[in-house]
Amino acid sequence: MAGTQRPSRSFTWFLWLVSVTAGSMLSGPLSARDFAASVVKVRAVAADGAESFGSGVVIAIDLLATACHVTRDAKTIEIAHGAERWVGTVASGSPAHDLCLIHVPQLNLPAVAIRASASLQLGDRVSAAGFPNGDDLVVRDGAVEGLYTYEGGKVIRTSAVFDYGSSGGGLFDAEGALVGVLAFKARYGARLHFALPADWTTPGNPVFSRLVPFASSNERVAFWEQPKAAQPSFLRHALLEATSQR
Repeated sequence: MAGTQRPSRSFTWFLWLVSVTAGSMLSGPLSARDFAASVVKVRAVAADGAESFGSGVVIAIDLLATACHVTRDAKTIEIAHGAERWVGTVASGSPAHDLCLIHVPQLNLPAVAIRASASLQLGDRVSAAGFPNGDDLVVRDGAVEGLYTYEGGKVIRTSAVFDYGSSGGGLFDAEGALVGVLAFKARYGARLHFALPADWTTPGNPVFSRLVPFASSNERVAFWEQPKAAQPSFLRHALLEATSQR
């Protein structure tokens, strides 16, 4: 809106840090399976009426994490959990990392505990939770099959499968802590499912420092959507690993 001053980025980060701290104190760690209370359905409606579905995870008071490709062309973002409905706006994001934060006023849902991806080990049990095709919540169990160091975290390859509409949902450990944000699956095989490091959403992380007001970002394409030659090398390694594990 013309004439309206936006808060500086540093001030926005300060408010976000306060929000994270307050959210942790209010909700505390969720026990296993209680994470369902913090996973929401996202419906993004473009200016031409086209709609896409995704998921999101409550990470602080009035704040969701999701995958940017879910809301990329949205004019309106609708959030649903059970019978409750809200309207959200993208507060900030890094489209290149496919990570966006959505502000949802009066979102009365508990925030998840966040676990650093560096603490994960191959074979750890995890669960993928999201709303495939905009339908009911689906939780699928699996394990950590690959960990790839990238931009201050570890991108996670998991056998906990997820489908279209679950992007932006959560990958949770056995204690119910968020370890990853569901993002993409490779075109080469159903076993190649990836989640972004949950710690990208926390202050002090290199990716968090690159989150900017979404409208001001010139980035459009996520790292995994790049032409193969421009993708991070770990994606090629992941394909080789997955093939050798069959």
